[in-house]
Amino acid sequence: MTRILPVAGPSDPAIAEAAALLRAGGLVAFPTETVYGLGADGLNPAAVARIYAAKGRPATNPVILHVADAASAQALVSRWSPAAQELAERFWPGPLTLVLPASGTVPSIVRAGGPSVALRCPAHPVALALIRATGRPLAAPSANRSQHLSPTLAQHVASSLGEAVDLILDGGPTEAGLESTILDLSSDRPCVLRPGPIPPADLEVLVGPVDLWAGAVRAGDRQAAPGMAERHYAPRARLQLVAPGSGLRETLRETPGSVAYVALGTLPPLPPGVRGILLPLDADMVGARLYALLHELDDAGCERIFMERPPEDEAWLAVRDRLRRASAKEQP
Repeated sequence: MTRILPVAGPSDPAIAEAAALLRAGGLVAFPTETVYGLGADGLNPAAVARIYAAKGRPATNPVILHVADAASAQALVSRWSPAAQELAERFWPGPLTLVLPASGTVPSIVRAGGPSVALRCPAHPVALALIRATGRPLAAPSANRSQHLSPTLAQHVASSLGEAVDLILDGGPTEAGLESTILDLSSDRPCVLRPGPIPPADLEVLVGPVDLWAGAVRAGDRQAAPGMAERHYAPRARLQLVAPGSGLRETLRETPGSVAYVALGTLPPLPPGVRGILLPLDADMVGARLYALLHELDDAGCERIFMERPPEDEAWLAVRDRLRRASAKEQP
């Protein structure tokens, strides 16, 4: 079985062992402040190819390079704009990924053959210590099978990827629970390609108006950044979004198998046998809890999940994005 090593902090001896594995071309899963990442030496194409194989990740989906600081990021791009500098100074380390024109240093497999590279400096002390100990940028998408639920615990990684990972660093539960905000700075106007913990309004304070990409990349088409596929972040159970108080009692009663209903703010009366789960009407708290809850329901053998649609305001943007993709029809 894949080894899971508890890691108490940035000076833990496990980090040196993990860094040696990464420098040798291995795969190490590690905690960030968002979700657990599946790390490899980002400048070693063969190591990055192991990430794609382990996840079953399409070659059209690029991976994020995790760096220790802005100076390390500048070495990986052909143009480091004033906007990138301002954003890095304000939000790094943190859950913001910047998409910029790539330098020739970045392997094609990292970029999915495209002209840009996605860069992030994570805030988790273990992640930063691992990057520094390795001495290389780390390619690190979420540590799970492609299209499936992202991991917020080391055990989620082990359940999803098993022996495909050489080592898992267990830093406990992640804090934010949702993947980073991705901001594309490679064209004339900044555009959020994936909403996350940092909302567009916070970005606009520094860079002016920001577009919001809200589409879906079809299977087989190249993505400019992770998280743009039509179906993603999905539990094994079938997830269906419903309007709060939409009179689903009869539908719930007639749905076969193990059924759960996830409510926001108020739990309505439910038919016997339906598991009711109440989440607070708080976007940050739901974001931090969402993946862990869906993992729990999968582990409990739940077959159908009905979840109330979140409110439409900006605070819920990232949660709405994840739920929309998680409830999309499975791609062939």
